[in-house]
Amino acid sequence: MSQVVPVPSGLAFLPLAEEVIPLLKRGVVPLTAPEDSQLPGYLPLGSASRSSVSQQDYAAHMQAEFERLPQNLRSLLTLDAFLQQAESKRADIEAALIRQRKAAEEKQQGRPAEWLWQHFYSDAHCALAWGQSGFNTIWLGVDASQWDGAELQPVQYVQRWPVSYPQRLLCDAVARSGLMQQRLILPRAELDKSVVVGGRRQWLLRLPPKALRVVLIGAGCGQPLRQRLHQFLRQDFRYQRIPLGEMTVLADGMAWQFQARPFTRSEKA
Repeated sequence: MSQVVPVPSGLAFLPLAEEVIPLLKRGVVPLTAPEDSQLPGYLPLGSASRSSVSQQDYAAHMQAEFERLPQNLRSLLTLDAFLQQAESKRADIEAALIRQRKAAEEKQQGRPAEWLWQHFYSDAHCALAWGQSGFNTIWLGVDASQWDGAELQPVQYVQRWPVSYPQRLLCDAVARSGLMQQRLILPRAELDKSVVVGGRRQWLLRLPPKALRVVLIGAGCGQPLRQRLHQFLRQDFRYQRIPLGEMTVLADGMAWQFQARPFTRSEKA
């Protein structure tokens, strides 16, 4: 009879597919760009700025510009004369003010392009989470306390999201709260190694072997990948002691446990 593999509490689970073996060989996990998710909440925000300049704002700007003139020039002009001379260039001045306002807003809010993220799940027995990732995936159970420099934070499922980054990246729709996700968010400038997978760039972050506590295989995972993963984990000394559990669906509904499978002769070789 197969042995049940206990799943340690407090882990965060990263779903992967065929890429799991090459990533573990390199000892890394992928991070992606939020704007590549195509989820509308994480695309660059449209500016909240008005597309025009009010008379009051224009007057205040021109007053400030007049006061910045050298004293010898100001002594030759009145404010009214200064404004009259500038009137022919008013459209250009207002366009410049709008650009400045938008640049200031963007600096204050930040941009999704400045950040990278990765999504983790909190419950290895959550049907909604497995349904989202796919029952044909491999879940890496990670102990974040053993992962230096990587702080996982729980997602906040709220109606009103902050407009600034990276705080916005920690929010999601209330309707998705059942996923119980955690997210790892890092400044893009901190990672210099990347690869292109399926036309999209992924950045690589080192995962210490001590942080990997369990590997779980979904019920729909194909047999060839199962065998390759078994053999790889058996032969790589960094991961030989890490429990490997295969999802076994129970007869009483949408529930499962994870069981260890004895290694075959070819996997031991």
